[in-house]
Amino acid sequence: MSNPRSSFHETVVSITNKDEIILSTDKFPFRTTLSLSPLVAYWENKANTDASCNISRVQELADLLRKTPALLEPVEDTALIDEHISTIDILMEDIFPSALWENDLRATVLPFHFESFYATPRLEELQLLGGGNYTEKLNLDLKTLLFRLTLSAYTIILEKFYKANFVVDQPFIFVIKDKFTQLERHYKLSIDLKFMDVKLTGKLKQLKPQEINFLINRYNNLDLWMKWLPPENFEFTGFAIYDFTDVTMEETISSLRYDLLEQDAVTSEGSIRSLQQKLRVLFGLPGIKFGLASCPAMQEFDTTYARKIWNGLVLTQNCDLKLDDLRSSIYEPVIKHGHTIIVEDLKLFASPTRIERILLEDGIRNLIIAPLQYEGRIIGLLEVASPIPGELNALSMIRLKEILPLFALAMHRGLEELRSSIQNVIKEKYTAIHPVVEWRFTQAAINFLDYRERNSTAEIEPIVFRDIYPLYGVSDVRNSATERNKAIQGDLLDQLVLAKEVLLSAKDNLPLPILDELTFKIDKFSQSIVSELGPDDEAQVLEFLRSEVEALFNYFLKTNPQTEQTIKRYKNAITNTHHVVYNKRRAYEESLYLINETISSFLDREEEKAQEIFPHYFEKYKTDGLEYNIYIGSSLLNSGNFEKIYLKNMRLWQLMLTCEIARRIQTLRATLKLPLEIAQLILVHSDPISIKFRLDEKKFDVDGASNIRYEVIKKRLDKATVRDNEERLTQPGKIAIVYTQQKEAVEYMRYIEFLQSEGYIEEDVEMLEVDEMQGVQGLRAIRVSVSFKEQLRHDIDSGDELLAIAQSASLN
Repeated sequence: MSNPRSSFHETVVSITNKDEIILSTDKFPFRTTLSLSPLVAYWENKANTDASCNISRVQELADLLRKTPALLEPVEDTALIDEHISTIDILMEDIFPSALWENDLRATVLPFHFESFYATPRLEELQLLGGGNYTEKLNLDLKTLLFRLTLSAYTIILEKFYKANFVVDQPFIFVIKDKFTQLERHYKLSIDLKFMDVKLTGKLKQLKPQEINFLINRYNNLDLWMKWLPPENFEFTGFAIYDFTDVTMEETISSLRYDLLEQDAVTSEGSIRSLQQKLRVLFGLPGIKFGLASCPAMQEFDTTYARKIWNGLVLTQNCDLKLDDLRSSIYEPVIKHGHTIIVEDLKLFASPTRIERILLEDGIRNLIIAPLQYEGRIIGLLEVASPIPGELNALSMIRLKEILPLFALAMHRGLEELRSSIQNVIKEKYTAIHPVVEWRFTQAAINFLDYRERNSTAEIEPIVFRDIYPLYGVSDVRNSATERNKAIQGDLLDQLVLAKEVLLSAKDNLPLPILDELTFKIDKFSQSIVSELGPDDEAQVLEFLRSEVEALFNYFLKTNPQTEQTIKRYKNAITNTHHVVYNKRRAYEESLYLINETISSFLDREEEKAQEIFPHYFEKYKTDGLEYNIYIGSSLLNSGNFEKIYLKNMRLWQLMLTCEIARRIQTLRATLKLPLEIAQLILVHSDPISIKFRLDEKKFDVDGASNIRYEVIKKRLDKATVRDNEERLTQPGKIAIVYTQQKEAVEYMRYIEFLQSEGYIEEDVEMLEVDEMQGVQGLRAIRVSVSFKEQLRHDIDSGDELLAIAQSASLN
């Protein structure tokens, strides 16, 4: 091969735990021999080339070697080294300078092994080498250790015989426990191979550059390497110099950094314990404690939300501390002003607050409290504490300052994750900025930040959407207040009957006149409730039963055992959270809940699909039933693309949706404990309006005097009646479409005819006038009956879409 080096660039490989290792051997596959010949050659070369070399010293060394020729041969037994240690000392003078002998961590070893034959006293004391168990010290399994040693050997072979520069970038880190503190110490190994050589003992296989690259790209398959480059063809001779550097601080900080990147770094107990142990290693103090807590806004201090990231020494999730407890304590200047506090001995405090007393009771005498700051804001605090006064001091802050930014970043991420999860719940369960208009709120926020840079008193701009069209609908449970009163009446009457049965059973053996008086009072209450339930009747009846009837139960049981069954029936009837008979009210509430959930879930499902017709703003409110607002128009959209056909589609879709809700509730009624009915209404408003976001109520309201009438009409419609007739406008099984302009009636008649052809609406159509209401005149209505046929031409539950049906209509 002519100049093969030109065919390669430097290849650096970092071995990761994810690499699949292929290595069949269970021991180092190359022959290695210990030889001092390279060192002797070094001295001979030095005498010839280094003018400053002490020639007489080299001559003395040569005389010694002539007397011990065995040192020039391969050393099979290291006892030979010990036998001639004075000669070895001279040979090693340049490798082990006398000025560094006491403090250096250096040794000479057999190539690719970990047993030293010559080492500094400090290294021998640490016992990094010798004694085996290297897999434990290096935190590697035997196969991985053999793989790394074998691959390193092959890199030397490639360099010498094939001029391929292939480097393994993976230092060995030894971890041992300090014999005094029992804390882990980390030592990085650097290997010097200038006194080692690799010899060819067999025939060298010729490899093309592409074949070498093929091997390098499969560095994890050493079985392949050993097949192409058999280990028996090579021998490593000489010795290696091992240099160790204490990297405990760097490794611990690196490990802390890795741990603090984990998702639950500042929230889980296991993570906090792990961080505490690593801080003990970092400071070299086995007895210190570690705490971490967020610093919430003061108004949130006593909320569960604020304590989610409290794993401190006193600020724990279950502590009973109040905000006042921090005042005048050692924590106040940290949280308020961002000062770092170092306390040499808590016992020296003349007037300790409750906080200091808690710490002392926990055995803490000495501590550091440091603020965690993110982008100039105090978001938390870190505590390091010791039971020994003065163990932590100002010098400890040097190390602490290096890691505070890591903890601050982890705390920030923990708080952000917490806020994000809470926001997700709020968006799902309560209210949030609707996606359709989120762009406008983002724009307003950006403008506000821009204004604030120039004017500190800048206020956020009002958010108003003009020229939009409203759609309003109501699905109201008919006579809900009356049905609720009926349920209360029924439960009270049942409870009075049960109470009367107890009194009658007691009278058999206890002919007391007071029992007749109580029975009379029960009958009087019953007659009053049957005729009409007054506002205070429920409270009066329950107070009477509890204080005058139930109070006698224990006496009855002692004096008249015959009352046991009637008392038992009474008590069984009120074994619920309300402690009253609650059967009819439960039936009412469960039925109302099922109706509301059926309407709400169906409306949500179909409204999400309707966004495909045209993006629109949607909001709903649950009452005894459900009402909703829909707004549609160009100003709601960032693109501003709007056509009237979209409004017509939405109106037809709304009418179809209302029919489907009526049909679903009609089917649901058969399964309800109380077969409640719903009445439905749609309000048509053809003139565009403006809506404005109210910051105080976090909702949209109509804006401008000319639009107020629309809102007034919405509020009055639930009591609307038909003119010249006391009949309610809304009726079960029907939909009332309220309008003010004749063109609206014409438009909706087209929709009605279409839905009659689809089977949603019956043939009868009522054209009605609405009675005048306070502040509202001139309303008219179309009232149609919903078809409750079991099967229609379209089946929404089988995949047909309201959206597709609405779009199929010719609405131009």
